[in-house]
Amino acid sequence: MDSKLNLDLLQTLIAVAETGELKKAAERVFRSHSAVSMQIQRLEKITGTTVIERSSRGVTLTEKGRVLLSYGKQLLQLNAAALAALKDDDPSGKITFGIPTDYAQIFITRLLPVLQARLPKLQAVIVCGRSRNLRKKIKSGSLDIAVVSGEGNNADERFLWSEQMNWVAAPGFQIRENAPLPVAVFTDDCIVKDLCLDGLKKAKIDYHTVLSSPVLDNIADAVYNGMGVSLLPESLAPGSKTRILPRHILNCSHPLTMNLISASSMDESLVNIVADHVKTVFSAGLQS
Repeated sequence: MDSKLNLDLLQTLIAVAETGELKKAAERVFRSHSAVSMQIQRLEKITGTTVIERSSRGVTLTEKGRVLLSYGKQLLQLNAAALAALKDDDPSGKITFGIPTDYAQIFITRLLPVLQARLPKLQAVIVCGRSRNLRKKIKSGSLDIAVVSGEGNNADERFLWSEQMNWVAAPGFQIRENAPLPVAVFTDDCIVKDLCLDGLKKAKIDYHTVLSSPVLDNIADAVYNGMGVSLLPESLAPGSKTRILPRHILNCSHPLTMNLISASSMDESLVNIVADHVKTVFSAGLQS
């Protein structure tokens, strides 16, 4: 058994673990499906153990695969840290971040201090907005880096985290038969709005809007206070304040995926540093 782990193989394993599909993992690491499959086989040969399991539902890691995943992430982080430490100077200048409005508080209170400590010579400028608008700003060159919700083909984007979307109501909320369903509707141009309206359309439910707002926290508060039901990401639908509606009434199988995008002029090592910190801080913040 070869005793040396290859960082490229570990990066592919991480992509497989996060996407759950070899095809999507291939898009993430900019390789062909067959190349990713061969990389996994090579990794299994090096480690002398099976690291993934295939099924009709996709690809999952074995117990040994999950152990390797944990060490792989640490090795890649150490590699990035070693390269950063060898550079003569920390990055300096101004960097403009685009952050979805609903995640701005976590960015400002939790992530920004971490980035300022890690990249003290960089001056951060923050622009809040909806993901679709932030994408336009990246393309126009008015933003350097942005956190956006994943839509369509995300092969050139870096996965950060995902949340399940659920139709929820307050714990004591009762659905009345033969009466329009009261719904709090998110109104901004966003995938959450699209999923909400699409779900209502597919369910063919008679409903009426009790609250419409471009602020997702307002929608959540309406649900918490029993005004009506709505579609919310799981971070805004804690079990103490909400209950998931029966799937036969309303259902959403589409997760909310958040990715990192950057301008083509951005230094790759700097983007890697930001991506690692964003993923760590946001994931922890959403779980707390």
